[in-house]
Amino acid sequence: MSIEAVTWAFKQKLDDPTAKLVLLGIADKYNEDRGYAWPSMERLADMADCTQRTVSRKISMLEELGVIETIRHPNQTNRYFLPNMTSCRGDTGVYPDQTPSVLSGRTSSVIQTIDNNNEQYISFKNDFDLFWKEVPRKVGKKGAMRAFKAACKESSAEKITASMTAFAADCKSKGTEQRFIPMPASWLNAGRYDDELVKEEAKHENFGISQRWMPRDEEEFNQKYHAMPEYYEKNRPDIIALAKQKGWL
Repeated sequence: MSIEAVTWAFKQKLDDPTAKLVLLGIADKYNEDRGYAWPSMERLADMADCTQRTVSRKISMLEELGVIETIRHPNQTNRYFLPNMTSCRGDTGVYPDQTPSVLSGRTSSVIQTIDNNNEQYISFKNDFDLFWKEVPRKVGKKGAMRAFKAACKESSAEKITASMTAFAADCKSKGTEQRFIPMPASWLNAGRYDDELVKEEAKHENFGISQRWMPRDEEEFNQKYHAMPEYYEKNRPDIIALAKQKGWL
C-alpha cells in the first residue's frame, strides 16, 4: 500500500462515489518503486462493491478526467498510472492547504477503511470457499460468487452453506444427473437455501407409491411411471421388468 497514493486519491473531488472507490482501490495497490498500480478488475469490483463492467466504465471516466492513465495488456493485468499525484504536493510532502496533523488523521481514516474492507473481503472469500466445496455442479464460479454475496444479505453464510450441503446430498442420493442440477448462481438467486428438502420415502408415500405396489394394467403403469421415471428405473426394477414383459415399455 502507498500511503501517499491513497491520501492523494482521497483528496480528489469526484462527484461519483463509485469512481472514487475505484480510484482508492487503484491507489491502494500503487507501487512507488515501479510508479504504477496493477490491481485486477475483480479486485477493484470487490473494493468498490460493484460489477467488473461498472469498474470498466469508472476507469474510462477517470481517464477522461485525467486522473489516471492506463496501459492495457490483452493477457495481463492493466497498469494504472497517477500522473497528477506528485503535482498535488508541496516541498514538505503534504498538500498545500493541509497541515501534517490533519493529513495524518485523514490518512489514518482512509487506511482504516481500506483495512476494514480487506478484512471483510477475506471473511467473505472464506465463507464462499466453504460454500463452493459443497456445490455439486461446479460451474459459473464468478456468477455464483456474486449471487452468494447477494444471498448473504438475506440469510447467513452458514445457513446457505448448510442448505447447499443438504441439497448436494439429496442430489447424490437420487443419482441426479449433472445436467439436471441447477447452476449454483441459479440456485442462490432462486432462494433455494430456504427450501425444505422432503425425504425421498415421504415423497413417494405422498404420491401413492409403496414398494409393494404393482401396476394392474398399462394405463395405471403409464400414470405412475411417466410421472417419476427416474425413481422407477433406479428403485423398482421389478416393475420395469413387468412393463417390458407386457410390452408397456
